[in-house]
Amino acid sequence: METLTLVGCQFGDEGKGKIIDHLSKDFDMTVRFNGGENAGHTVVVGDKTIKYHLVPAGFLRARTVVIAKGVVINLRRLIEELEFLKTFRSNFDLKISDLAHVVTELHFKRDSYLEQLRGEGKIGTTLKGIGPAYESKFGRYGIRLTDFRNPDGLKRQLALMSKIYQIPYEEGYVDNLMSDYERLEPYVCDTRAYLEEELNGGKKALFETANGTFIDIDSGTYPFVTSSYTTSGGVTVGTGLSPKYFTKFLGVAKAYTTRVGEGMFPTELSGPEADRLRKLGNEFGTTTGRPRRVGYLDIPMLRKAVKLNSLDYLALTKVDVLGKMDGIKVAVSYESNGSEIREFDPATTPDKVNYETFASWSNDRSKLNEYIEFIQDELRVPIVLIGVGEKRDAIETNGQIAF
Repeated sequence: METLTLVGCQFGDEGKGKIIDHLSKDFDMTVRFNGGENAGHTVVVGDKTIKYHLVPAGFLRARTVVIAKGVVINLRRLIEELEFLKTFRSNFDLKISDLAHVVTELHFKRDSYLEQLRGEGKIGTTLKGIGPAYESKFGRYGIRLTDFRNPDGLKRQLALMSKIYQIPYEEGYVDNLMSDYERLEPYVCDTRAYLEEELNGGKKALFETANGTFIDIDSGTYPFVTSSYTTSGGVTVGTGLSPKYFTKFLGVAKAYTTRVGEGMFPTELSGPEADRLRKLGNEFGTTTGRPRRVGYLDIPMLRKAVKLNSLDYLALTKVDVLGKMDGIKVAVSYESNGSEIREFDPATTPDKVNYETFASWSNDRSKLNEYIEFIQDELRVPIVLIGVGEKRDAIETNGQIAF
Protein backbone atom coordinates (compact mmCIF):
# COMPACT_ATOMS: atom_id res chain seq x y z
CA MET A 1 0.00 0.00 0.00
CA GLU A 2 1.46 3.32 -1.09
CA THR A 3 -0.29 6.63 -0.44
CA LEU A 4 0.82 10.22 -0.80
CA THR A 5 -1.21 13.10 0.61
CA LEU A 6 -0.64 16.45 -1.04
CA VAL A 7 -1.44 19.73 0.71
CA GLY A 8 -0.94 23.44 0.07
CA CYS A 9 1.51 25.19 2.41
CA GLN A 10 0.27 28.77 2.08
CA PHE A 11 -3.11 30.45 1.47
CA GLY A 12 -4.02 28.28 -1.51
CA ASP A 13 -3.24 28.80 -5.21
CA GLU A 14 0.19 27.20 -4.75
CA GLY A 15 0.08 25.39 -8.09
CA LYS A 16 -1.14 22.08 -6.65
CA GLY A 17 -3.00 21.13 -9.84
CA LYS A 18 0.16 20.98 -11.89
CA ILE A 19 1.94 18.86 -9.28
CA ILE A 20 -1.06 16.54 -8.87
CA ASP A 21 -1.29 16.04 -12.63
CA HIS A 22 2.43 15.26 -12.78
CA LEU A 23 2.35 12.76 -9.92
CA SER A 24 -0.95 11.07 -10.74
CA LYS A 25 0.55 9.01 -13.56
CA ASP A 26 2.27 6.93 -10.88
CA PHE A 27 -0.91 6.25 -8.89
CA ASP A 28 -3.97 4.07 -9.44
CA MET A 29 -6.32 6.60 -7.82
CA THR A 30 -6.41 10.28 -7.06
CA VAL A 31 -8.79 11.38 -4.32
CA ARG A 32 -10.17 14.83 -3.50
CA PHE A 33 -11.15 15.04 0.18
CA ASN A 34 -12.30 18.57 1.03
CA GLY A 35 -13.71 21.88 -0.20
CA GLY A 36 -16.05 22.62 -3.05
CA GLU A 37 -16.12 24.53 -6.30
CA ASN A 38 -14.44 27.45 -4.54
CA ALA A 39 -11.20 25.64 -5.31
CA GLY A 40 -9.47 25.73 -8.67
CA HIS A 41 -6.63 23.52 -9.91
CA THR A 42 -5.15 24.53 -13.27
CA VAL A 43 -3.30 22.27 -15.72
CA VAL A 44 -2.06 23.42 -19.14
CA VAL A 45 -2.18 20.63 -21.75
CA GLY A 46 -0.81 21.71 -25.11
CA ASP A 47 -2.68 24.87 -26.05
CA LYS A 48 -5.59 24.02 -23.73
CA THR A 49 -6.02 25.19 -20.14
CA ILE A 50 -7.98 22.85 -17.86
CA LYS A 51 -9.46 24.36 -14.72
CA TYR A 52 -10.63 21.78 -12.23
CA HIS A 53 -13.15 22.81 -9.57
CA LEU A 54 -14.65 19.60 -8.17
CA VAL A 55 -13.08 16.73 -10.11
CA PRO A 56 -9.67 15.58 -8.79
CA ALA A 57 -6.80 17.11 -10.76
CA GLY A 58 -5.44 13.64 -11.51
CA PHE A 59 -8.38 13.02 -13.85
CA LEU A 60 -6.35 12.78 -17.04
CA ARG A 61 -3.79 10.26 -15.84
CA ALA A 62 -5.01 8.19 -12.90
CA ARG A 63 -7.04 5.02 -13.47
CA THR A 64 -9.75 6.16 -11.06
CA VAL A 65 -10.67 9.54 -9.56
CA VAL A 66 -12.65 9.78 -6.33
CA ILE A 67 -14.65 12.66 -4.84
CA ALA A 68 -14.77 11.74 -1.16
CA LYS A 69 -17.35 12.61 1.47
CA GLY A 70 -15.53 15.72 2.74
CA VAL A 71 -16.29 17.59 -0.51
CA VAL A 72 -19.46 19.68 -0.89
CA ILE A 73 -20.85 19.41 -4.40
CA ASN A 74 -22.75 21.75 -6.68
CA LEU A 75 -24.39 19.09 -8.86
CA ARG A 76 -24.88 21.28 -11.92
CA ARG A 77 -21.31 22.55 -11.82
CA LEU A 78 -19.99 18.98 -11.54
CA ILE A 79 -22.04 17.91 -14.56
CA GLU A 80 -20.71 20.85 -16.58
CA GLU A 81 -17.15 20.11 -15.50
CA LEU A 82 -17.45 16.46 -16.50
CA GLU A 83 -18.88 17.37 -19.90
CA PHE A 84 -15.87 19.60 -20.49
CA LEU A 85 -13.37 17.01 -19.24
CA LYS A 86 -14.88 14.31 -21.48
CA THR A 87 -13.41 16.17 -24.46
CA PHE A 88 -9.98 15.27 -23.06
CA ARG A 89 -10.76 11.78 -21.74
CA SER A 90 -13.96 10.01 -22.71
CA ASN A 91 -13.22 6.72 -20.92
CA PHE A 92 -12.80 7.37 -17.20
CA ASP A 93 -13.67 5.84 -13.84
CA LEU A 94 -15.22 8.28 -11.36
CA LYS A 95 -16.48 7.53 -7.85
CA ILE A 96 -18.52 10.05 -5.82
CA SER A 97 -19.26 9.53 -2.16
CA ASP A 98 -22.91 9.00 -1.32
CA LEU A 99 -22.21 10.88 1.94
CA ALA A 100 -21.00 14.06 0.21
CA HIS A 101 -23.18 17.09 0.91
CA VAL A 102 -24.87 19.07 -1.85
CA VAL A 103 -24.62 22.82 -2.41
CA THR A 104 -28.08 24.22 -3.22
CA GLU A 105 -29.34 27.57 -4.45
CA LEU A 106 -30.26 28.33 -0.84
CA HIS A 107 -26.58 28.12 0.07
CA PHE A 108 -25.65 30.60 -2.66
CA LYS A 109 -28.22 33.08 -1.39
CA ARG A 110 -27.17 32.53 2.21
CA ASP A 111 -23.51 33.15 1.28
CA SER A 112 -24.31 36.48 -0.36
CA TYR A 113 -26.54 37.52 2.54
CA LEU A 114 -23.88 36.78 5.17
CA GLU A 115 -21.18 38.71 3.31
CA GLN A 116 -23.49 41.71 3.10
CA LEU A 117 -24.14 41.50 6.85
CA ARG A 118 -20.42 41.50 7.61
CA GLY A 119 -19.92 44.82 5.82
CA GLU A 120 -16.33 46.02 6.30
CA GLY A 121 -15.56 42.78 8.14
CA LYS A 122 -16.35 40.66 5.09
CA ILE A 123 -14.33 37.48 4.63
CA GLY A 124 -14.01 37.77 0.85
CA THR A 125 -15.60 34.41 0.04
CA THR A 126 -16.03 33.18 -3.51
CA LEU A 127 -19.83 33.35 -2.99
CA LYS A 128 -20.12 29.74 -4.19
CA GLY A 129 -22.19 28.65 -1.18
CA ILE A 130 -19.37 26.61 0.33
CA GLY A 131 -19.45 28.04 3.85
CA PRO A 132 -23.23 27.72 4.17
CA ALA A 133 -23.07 24.15 2.82
CA TYR A 134 -20.71 23.21 5.64
CA GLU A 135 -22.88 25.26 8.02
CA SER A 136 -25.91 23.13 7.16
CA LYS A 137 -23.81 19.97 7.32
CA PHE A 138 -22.68 20.64 10.88
CA GLY A 139 -26.07 22.09 11.78
CA ARG A 140 -27.51 18.67 10.83
CA TYR A 141 -29.96 19.94 8.26
CA GLY A 142 -27.77 19.41 5.21
CA ILE A 143 -28.58 17.35 2.13
CA ARG A 144 -26.38 14.41 1.12
CA LEU A 145 -26.34 12.48 -2.11
CA THR A 146 -27.77 9.45 -0.33
CA ASP A 147 -30.85 11.56 0.52
CA PHE A 148 -31.80 11.69 -3.17
CA ARG A 149 -32.85 8.04 -2.92
CA ASN A 150 -35.92 9.26 -1.04
CA PRO A 151 -37.45 12.18 -3.02
CA ASP A 152 -40.14 12.88 -0.43
CA GLY A 153 -37.55 13.07 2.32
CA LEU A 154 -35.42 15.33 0.11
CA LYS A 155 -38.31 17.77 -0.25
CA ARG A 156 -38.79 17.85 3.51
CA GLN A 157 -35.10 18.53 4.10
CA LEU A 158 -34.99 21.34 1.57
CA ALA A 159 -38.12 22.84 3.12
CA LEU A 160 -36.47 22.73 6.54
CA MET A 161 -33.35 24.45 5.22
CA SER A 162 -35.52 27.08 3.57
CA LYS A 163 -37.31 27.68 6.88
CA ILE A 164 -34.05 27.92 8.86
CA TYR A 165 -32.51 30.38 6.38
CA GLN A 166 -35.79 32.22 5.79
CA ILE A 167 -35.00 32.00 2.09
CA PRO A 168 -37.52 30.55 -0.40
CA TYR A 169 -36.56 28.32 -3.30
CA GLU A 170 -38.06 28.46 -6.77
CA GLU A 171 -40.90 26.22 -7.85
CA GLY A 172 -39.57 23.19 -9.67
CA TYR A 173 -36.17 23.42 -7.99
CA VAL A 174 -36.46 19.98 -6.37
CA ASP A 175 -37.21 18.45 -9.76
CA ASN A 176 -34.13 20.16 -11.17
CA LEU A 177 -32.00 18.81 -8.33
CA MET A 178 -33.34 15.31 -8.90
CA SER A 179 -32.63 15.56 -12.61
CA ASP A 180 -29.02 16.58 -11.93
CA TYR A 181 -28.61 13.78 -9.40
CA GLU A 182 -29.91 11.18 -11.86
CA ARG A 183 -27.18 12.14 -14.32
CA LEU A 184 -24.54 11.62 -11.64
CA GLU A 185 -26.11 8.59 -9.94
CA PRO A 186 -24.04 5.99 -11.86
CA TYR A 187 -20.92 7.36 -10.18
CA VAL A 188 -22.31 7.51 -6.62
CA CYS A 189 -21.15 4.84 -4.16
CA ASP A 190 -19.62 4.17 -0.75
CA THR A 191 -16.19 5.61 -1.53
CA ARG A 192 -14.75 4.80 1.89
CA ALA A 193 -15.41 1.09 1.39
CA TYR A 194 -14.09 1.30 -2.18
CA LEU A 195 -10.85 2.99 -1.16
CA GLU A 196 -10.31 0.62 1.74
CA GLU A 197 -10.69 -2.43 -0.49
CA GLU A 198 -8.42 -1.04 -3.19
CA LEU A 199 -5.69 0.02 -0.76
CA ASN A 200 -5.84 -3.28 1.10
CA GLY A 201 -5.41 -4.93 -2.29
CA GLY A 202 -2.14 -3.09 -2.91
CA LYS A 203 -3.35 -0.19 -5.05
CA LYS A 204 -1.66 3.22 -4.79
CA ALA A 205 -3.52 6.45 -4.08
CA LEU A 206 -2.75 10.16 -4.26
CA PHE A 207 -4.91 12.25 -1.93
CA GLU A 208 -5.31 15.92 -2.83
CA THR A 209 -6.48 18.86 -0.80
CA ALA A 210 -8.21 21.98 -2.02
CA ASN A 211 -7.13 25.38 -0.67
CA GLY A 212 -4.09 25.93 1.58
CA THR A 213 -2.95 25.25 5.13
CA PHE A 214 -3.54 28.76 6.44
CA ILE A 215 -7.13 28.99 5.39
CA ASP A 216 -7.94 25.77 7.27
CA ILE A 217 -11.07 26.24 9.39
CA ASP A 218 -9.12 25.57 12.62
CA SER A 219 -5.45 26.17 11.83
CA GLY A 220 -5.80 29.17 9.54
CA THR A 221 -6.20 32.93 9.91
CA TYR A 222 -9.68 32.66 11.39
CA PRO A 223 -12.24 34.03 10.54
CA PHE A 224 -10.65 34.70 7.13
CA VAL A 225 -10.56 31.01 6.25
CA THR A 226 -12.42 28.42 4.25
CA SER A 227 -14.93 26.08 5.88
CA SER A 228 -13.16 22.73 5.64
CA TYR A 229 -10.04 21.01 6.92
CA THR A 230 -7.26 21.76 4.45
CA THR A 231 -4.33 20.28 6.38
CA SER A 232 -3.12 16.68 6.21
CA GLY A 233 -5.30 15.79 9.19
CA GLY A 234 -8.32 16.55 7.04
CA VAL A 235 -7.65 13.54 4.84
CA THR A 236 -8.89 11.08 7.47
CA VAL A 237 -12.03 13.12 8.14
CA GLY A 238 -12.66 13.81 4.47
CA THR A 239 -12.28 10.22 3.27
CA GLY A 240 -13.47 8.26 6.30
CA LEU A 241 -10.32 6.12 6.17
CA SER A 242 -8.34 5.50 9.34
CA PRO A 243 -4.94 7.18 9.81
CA LYS A 244 -3.03 3.95 9.09
CA TYR A 245 -3.64 4.41 5.37
CA PHE A 246 -1.67 7.66 5.10
CA THR A 247 2.06 7.13 4.85
CA LYS A 248 3.76 10.09 3.14
CA PHE A 249 2.96 13.79 2.93
CA LEU A 250 4.04 16.34 0.34
CA GLY A 251 3.49 20.08 0.63
CA VAL A 252 3.26 22.44 -2.32
CA ALA A 253 4.50 26.01 -1.97
CA LYS A 254 4.73 28.78 -4.51
CA ALA A 255 8.20 30.39 -4.74
CA TYR A 256 6.45 33.53 -3.49
CA THR A 257 3.16 33.96 -1.61
CA THR A 258 -0.34 34.89 -2.81
CA ARG A 259 -3.74 35.24 -1.21
CA VAL A 260 -7.31 35.79 -2.37
CA GLY A 261 -9.72 37.48 0.02
CA GLU A 262 -9.18 39.19 3.33
CA GLY A 263 -6.92 38.33 6.28
CA MET A 264 -3.36 38.84 7.48
CA PHE A 265 -0.48 38.61 5.01
CA PRO A 266 2.90 39.50 6.59
CA THR A 267 4.97 39.66 3.38
CA GLU A 268 2.35 41.38 1.19
CA LEU A 269 3.65 43.77 -1.47
CA SER A 270 1.96 46.86 -2.86
CA GLY A 271 2.49 49.34 -5.64
CA PRO A 272 4.54 48.73 -8.82
CA GLU A 273 6.48 45.80 -7.32
CA ALA A 274 3.24 43.98 -6.54
CA ASP A 275 1.79 44.82 -9.95
CA ARG A 276 4.87 43.41 -11.69
CA LEU A 277 4.85 40.15 -9.74
CA ARG A 278 1.09 39.73 -10.22
CA LYS A 279 1.43 40.29 -13.97
CA LEU A 280 4.44 37.98 -14.34
CA GLY A 281 2.65 35.20 -12.46
CA ASN A 282 -0.81 35.83 -13.95
CA GLU A 283 -2.09 35.93 -10.40
CA PHE A 284 -5.82 35.99 -10.85
CA GLY A 285 -8.18 33.52 -9.15
CA THR A 286 -8.93 30.29 -11.06
CA THR A 287 -12.50 30.29 -9.77
CA THR A 288 -13.27 34.00 -9.34
CA GLY A 289 -10.86 35.81 -11.66
CA ARG A 290 -10.09 38.22 -8.81
CA PRO A 291 -6.58 39.72 -8.63
CA ARG A 292 -4.59 37.89 -5.99
CA ARG A 293 -2.67 39.70 -3.29
CA VAL A 294 1.04 38.97 -3.72
CA GLY A 295 4.15 38.93 -1.53
CA TYR A 296 7.50 37.27 -1.07
CA LEU A 297 8.10 33.78 0.31
CA ASP A 298 7.44 33.46 4.05
CA ILE A 299 9.74 30.94 5.76
CA PRO A 300 8.03 31.27 9.20
CA MET A 301 4.78 30.33 7.46
CA LEU A 302 6.37 27.29 5.84
CA ARG A 303 7.95 26.22 9.13
CA LYS A 304 4.47 26.07 10.64
CA ALA A 305 3.07 24.27 7.58
CA VAL A 306 5.79 21.60 7.83
CA LYS A 307 4.81 20.92 11.45
CA LEU A 308 1.04 21.02 10.96
CA ASN A 309 1.16 18.61 8.05
CA SER A 310 4.11 16.38 9.08
CA LEU A 311 5.62 17.01 5.66
CA ASP A 312 8.14 14.58 4.22
CA TYR A 313 8.70 16.50 1.00
CA LEU A 314 8.10 19.83 -0.69
CA ALA A 315 7.33 20.92 -4.24
CA LEU A 316 8.19 24.50 -5.18
CA THR A 317 6.27 26.10 -8.04
CA LYS A 318 6.63 29.20 -10.22
CA VAL A 319 10.35 29.65 -9.63
CA ASP A 320 10.57 30.88 -13.23
CA VAL A 321 8.20 33.73 -12.41
CA LEU A 322 9.99 34.87 -9.26
CA GLY A 323 13.35 34.62 -10.98
CA LYS A 324 12.42 37.55 -13.22
CA MET A 325 12.16 39.90 -10.25
CA ASP A 326 15.06 42.02 -9.02
CA GLY A 327 16.25 41.99 -5.42
CA ILE A 328 14.21 38.93 -4.47
CA LYS A 329 13.38 38.77 -0.77
CA VAL A 330 12.54 35.91 1.57
CA ALA A 331 11.03 36.43 5.02
CA VAL A 332 13.13 34.56 7.58
CA SER A 333 11.57 35.75 10.85
CA TYR A 334 9.25 38.31 12.39
CA GLU A 335 9.49 40.70 15.30
CA SER A 336 6.78 41.40 17.83
CA ASN A 337 7.21 43.60 20.91
CA GLY A 338 10.97 43.52 20.36
CA SER A 339 11.22 39.72 20.27
CA GLU A 340 12.15 37.61 17.26
CA ILE A 341 9.52 35.11 16.11
CA ARG A 342 10.52 32.29 13.79
CA GLU A 343 7.16 30.61 13.26
CA PHE A 344 3.92 31.94 11.80
CA ASP A 345 1.04 32.48 14.22
CA PRO A 346 -2.30 32.87 12.38
CA ALA A 347 -3.73 34.84 15.31
CA THR A 348 -0.94 37.45 15.62
CA THR A 349 0.15 40.10 13.15
CA PRO A 350 3.89 40.80 13.58
CA ASP A 351 5.29 44.30 14.01
CA LYS A 352 8.11 43.72 11.55
CA VAL A 353 9.28 41.16 8.98
CA ASN A 354 12.99 40.33 8.61
CA TYR A 355 14.20 39.42 5.11
CA GLU A 356 17.13 37.85 3.31
CA THR A 357 17.79 39.10 -0.23
CA PHE A 358 18.64 36.96 -3.27
CA ALA A 359 19.79 37.85 -6.78
CA SER A 360 17.65 37.14 -9.82
CA TRP A 361 18.26 33.75 -11.48
CA SER A 362 16.66 34.53 -14.84
CA ASN A 363 20.12 34.22 -16.48
CA ASP A 364 22.01 32.30 -13.81
CA ARG A 365 20.81 28.86 -12.71
CA SER A 366 23.28 28.79 -9.84
CA LYS A 367 21.33 31.60 -8.15
CA LEU A 368 18.18 29.47 -8.23
CA ASN A 369 20.11 26.58 -6.70
CA GLU A 370 21.18 28.87 -3.86
CA TYR A 371 17.55 29.86 -3.29
CA ILE A 372 16.37 26.24 -3.19
CA GLU A 373 19.21 25.14 -0.90
CA PHE A 374 18.43 28.01 1.46
CA ILE A 375 14.78 26.96 1.76
CA GLN A 376 15.71 23.31 2.32
CA ASP A 377 18.22 24.24 5.02
CA GLU A 378 15.69 26.47 6.80
CA LEU A 379 12.86 23.93 6.70
CA ARG A 380 14.89 20.70 6.90
CA VAL A 381 12.62 19.15 4.29
CA PRO A 382 13.79 18.18 0.77
CA ILE A 383 12.35 19.95 -2.26
CA VAL A 384 11.75 17.09 -4.70
CA LEU A 385 9.84 18.86 -7.49
CA ILE A 386 10.37 22.31 -9.02
CA GLY A 387 7.86 24.06 -11.28
CA VAL A 388 9.75 25.99 -13.95
CA GLY A 389 6.99 27.05 -16.36
CA GLU A 390 3.30 27.05 -17.15
CA LYS A 391 3.27 23.99 -19.42
CA ARG A 392 2.35 20.57 -18.14
CA ASP A 393 5.82 19.09 -18.44
CA ALA A 394 7.65 22.14 -17.05
CA ILE A 395 8.56 20.33 -13.83
CA GLU A 396 12.06 19.36 -12.75
CA THR A 397 12.80 16.45 -10.45
CA ASN A 398 15.11 17.40 -7.61
CA GLY A 399 14.90 14.21 -5.57
CA GLN A 400 12.90 11.04 -5.13
CA ILE A 401 9.76 10.28 -3.13
CA ALA A 402 10.39 7.07 -1.23
CA PHE A 403 7.63 4.99 0.33
